[in-house]
Amino acid sequence: MKIMNFFFILITGVWVSFLIQGCASTAEQEDIYGGVVEEATEGVDTSYVTTLSEENKSLREQIAKLQDQNAKLQSEKNELEKNLRSLQESNTQLTAKISELGQQLEAEKQKNRDLSAKLAQYEALPQPGASEMELRNEIAKRDSEITEYKKQIRDLQAKLAELETKVATKPTETPPATVGGEVKLAYPGITPETPKIEITEKQFRNYYNLALREFKNRRYKTSIAYFDTLLRSSVETNLKINVAYWLGENYFALKQYEKAIEYFNYVAQTKSAKAPDALYMLGRCYAALGKIKEAKEYMSRVIKEYPKSPVAKKAKDRLERL
Repeated sequence: MKIMNFFFILITGVWVSFLIQGCASTAEQEDIYGGVVEEATEGVDTSYVTTLSEENKSLREQIAKLQDQNAKLQSEKNELEKNLRSLQESNTQLTAKISELGQQLEAEKQKNRDLSAKLAQYEALPQPGASEMELRNEIAKRDSEITEYKKQIRDLQAKLAELETKVATKPTETPPATVGGEVKLAYPGITPETPKIEITEKQFRNYYNLALREFKNRRYKTSIAYFDTLLRSSVETNLKINVAYWLGENYFALKQYEKAIEYFNYVAQTKSAKAPDALYMLGRCYAALGKIKEAKEYMSRVIKEYPKSPVAKKAKDRLERL
């Protein structure tokens, strides 16, 4: 309460000094102001005022320190935010790197699986304990056989070209194909005058596999050349019936249906394991030629004569669609 009175009297003194300023000298004004202040401070504990002033000064200093600390903290905050952004960018880059490394790891695992499979295949080869020299000799032996096979193939192709020239200059008569059919004494296109090609049974098997591979790869003309050579060979084997059948398949694939009929008709008359397939293909040949009556007759024969054969179901399905 005393403090409030002190300030009130002080302000009043100042106001009075302004009022008398215009009508008193400077010395008079100082005397009046000093008197007012003296009266205002009379009875006031000046030591308490001094204490308040010092506390005020202390508070101001503390505020200044706090402001400095706040500025320092703000600076540290900005630096931390900068570091956080840098860490986030690094984290993004690391995530991308981890993903890339994961893909590389999977690729390496796949390579490892492939190598393991190849190793297993190699270990399964029937050559345990074979020395390096034995392996080299085996490789050399196989290379020599391959070279010999290539030479034989070239010779056969030359003979084939020569035979085709002779056949072209001397056409043969082939009995027409019929549904009942007569058992032919010779393969289609083969006459007693046709010269035979001398090959071994092992060569026959090798060329047979080559011809089948060419057929499966849709190289029909090359397949025909191989099979035709086998049909004209000196080897006597029931496998020649299969040769005749696959010649029919090749000509059918080339849409030479009349030529295909000759071979399928021969096979159908042999009553061999390929006979049901030959009858079925005869039906397909006649269907392709637009001769639906004959096509139905052959499909019916398959069902009637070979009801348990794998091709019987296909014949039944096609018969229903004809």
